[in-house]
This record gives sequence, C-alpha cells and structure tokens, in this order.
Amino acid sequence: MDFKVYIIGAGPAGLFAAISSARAGAKTVIIEKNTTVGKKLLLTGGGRCNLTHTGAIEDFVRAYGRAGRFLQHCLYEFSPEKTKKFFADLGLRTQVQPDGCVFPVSQRAGEVRDVLVRECERVNVNILYGRRVEKIEKKSSQFIVRCSGESICAHAVIIATGGLSRPGTGSRGDGYRFARDLGHTVIQPRPALVPLVTKEKWVEGLAGMAVDCVRIRAKADKKKVDTAGAMIFTQDGIGGPAAQDLSRFLTDYLPAEKDPIAILVDLLPGKPEQDLERRLFEEFARHPRKTVTIVLSGFLPRRLAEVLNREFGFNGDIIGGQLKRNDRTRLLKVLKGFPLSVVGTRPIEEATVTRGGVSTNEINPKTMQSKICPGLFFAGEVIDVDGPCGGYNLQICWSTAVLAGCSSTEYG
Repeated sequence: MDFKVYIIGAGPAGLFAAISSARAGAKTVIIEKNTTVGKKLLLTGGGRCNLTHTGAIEDFVRAYGRAGRFLQHCLYEFSPEKTKKFFADLGLRTQVQPDGCVFPVSQRAGEVRDVLVRECERVNVNILYGRRVEKIEKKSSQFIVRCSGESICAHAVIIATGGLSRPGTGSRGDGYRFARDLGHTVIQPRPALVPLVTKEKWVEGLAGMAVDCVRIRAKADKKKVDTAGAMIFTQDGIGGPAAQDLSRFLTDYLPAEKDPIAILVDLLPGKPEQDLERRLFEEFARHPRKTVTIVLSGFLPRRLAEVLNREFGFNGDIIGGQLKRNDRTRLLKVLKGFPLSVVGTRPIEEATVTRGGVSTNEINPKTMQSKICPGLFFAGEVIDVDGPCGGYNLQICWSTAVLAGCSSTEYG
C-alpha cells in the first residue's frame, strides 16, 4: 500500500513539511481551508519575509530561551545556513542586512511563497484547497481525517495549522483542538511579539512616533529582561521590535492592572551615561539662552522632547543657563531610563506569533512525533515554542517542518 502523509495547513511549516516528506518518497497531501496558500507568510517581515537570521546555532538556542533546548536538535538538522541554501537551490536570492536579518533580494514575501508552491508541484504534493478539517481520529494504525463531509485515511498526519495570531489568515487555533482530541496538553495560548499597553495615557499624544533605537529593561517574577531595537509609540502604549521582543516575556505575567510591570526605556542606548552627561552640560553651557526643549531636540524628536519635559516635571521653556544641577541630573536619568507601567498587551489577534501551544513535553524533539499518539507530528507555531523578531520564528517553522516531514515517512 502506498504510504500517505496528510498535512493540515498550507502555511510556511505545512509547505516545508510537504516538500520534505515528498522528497523522501511519500505520497503527500496538504489540506488547506483557504483557497490559497501561505496567507500568513505574505505578512512576515512587513511583507518582505524575514527568512532567518545569521549566527551560530548556539546563538539561536539562547535566543529561544526556555524553548531552546527542545529546538536544538532540529536546528542542527536544518540550520539557518541550510535554510539559505535550500532557497538558493530553488533560485531565490537572499541578502543579509547589517542587523543579521535575512531577506529575499526582491524584498517580496510573495516570491518566497511562489518558490515553495513551485517546489510542491515539482515533487507532486497534492494540495486540497477550501477543505476544512473537522476532526482527526486514530483507528488502529491509521488516521481518519474528517474533512468537509468526507473521510480520508492517512498513515501519518502532520499538524501545521499555526496558532491564534493573525486569525484573518486562517490561524484560528484548530490545531489545538485536534491535539487535545488526540490526548495532548495545550499550554494556554498568549500573544507574543505584540505591542504593549501602558497605564500612562500621555503616550497617545506621541502615537506613530518612532525612535530608531532604544533599550528597554524590565523585571518580572525576579527575572530581568533586556531588549533593544526600534520602538514606536501607539495609541495606548509602545510597539516596534524592542517592545515586541519584551512582550514575549511579559505576556506570561499580563494583564497586570493592579500591579503593573515597571519598565525603563533608555532613549539613547548608544551614549554611555557619563558621555551623555558631559554632552548635555556642554550644550547647555554653549547655548545658555536656548530652552531645555530646544537643546533636547538635538538628541530626540522635538515632540518627544516636549512631552518628556511636561510629563516629568521640567519647565520646557526654561533656558539652559537657568537649569539647576539637580535638574540636569534628573533629566539625564529620564533620558537613560524613563519609566512606563505595562498593564497588558494588545489582543492576540494583533500578535505576530502565539506563545503557548502543544506542550513540548509530549513531542519527541528528534522527530517532532507525538509521544502520545504514534504517527502524529507537529510543525511550526502550533507547538509551544516562539522566538524574538528577526527571522527566528520562521526558522522554527523551517526546522521543525523538515524534521516532521522526513520523520513522518519513516513511521511504521
């Protein structure tokens, strides 16, 4: 009897798993409820598709935090370098940016989707569009996939349905339901890589303003967290890579309306405190008749300087020559760590990825096969693993999918 692998979901993990199992010789079918593939893939990297990141595997393992140990084997099996080679072999040229992010030269996520679809066609992967899987049952050594009124028999099933983020792309948590029905534990899904909501309402006046590079420090449950990158003010808090990376850690302790999580934002992380103090003193001495707001505008956007002056009790109209020493010291502290109180995140529907999912304790990290239900495999965001901004989450998709795809053909 021909061995058949059925993959639920035609996102990045599903397409990659299908290519891997088909290349290994299995008859492979993807069941996709949308009428097209890779809808979420098209949104990654702001539509440019940040494929992966540069760095040693050990760096990736550290970046994944608590999930690093589980992901270590699949990263060695299919590393970031192998990711770049995989796409290069399919004719997709990539480029590495100064921050280590890897993008297609075209800067188009659609091109990534297209090369994956063409490879699926080349290796004879069959994609069933517009089919919603209602239930997956295990019968003896086979699976019965109940799909849009029909029943399909499969030797192995790979769940690659994604999480709960960006539900408009089709990620509505179906995979969690399938996993629970087959005996798995699902860790409570929470938003990750998502803007943070603050108690301070004055941020609304800065909505849309971006700061190229900040450093954010926080402490939650005695754990210290430090992130860096661009930040943007939103209607109810802060977003951008620095805030979104922080959300991966804070989401475990949010919402926190009674006891907000205190964070400190260093607006000038590239300037050591002593150097910044000297430069401020020199500027005030050189321009004693300029207002504090004007002087600060040489370091920060003018609107941000005005708001900081107002919110932290400085008289923005006072001239530099009248600024007292203790005020200069207090101003320095605000620039190097102005406080905000985080009370929550934006909804999971607005998150880039989901934190939580199928428990890694119940998945074999060397095969991505269920420890509970033989023949069942998992790939991508449906698993309780996530990473920071910068291509780390797509690398999870590629690495887990390759392992699941290849391992599924060896089952039985």
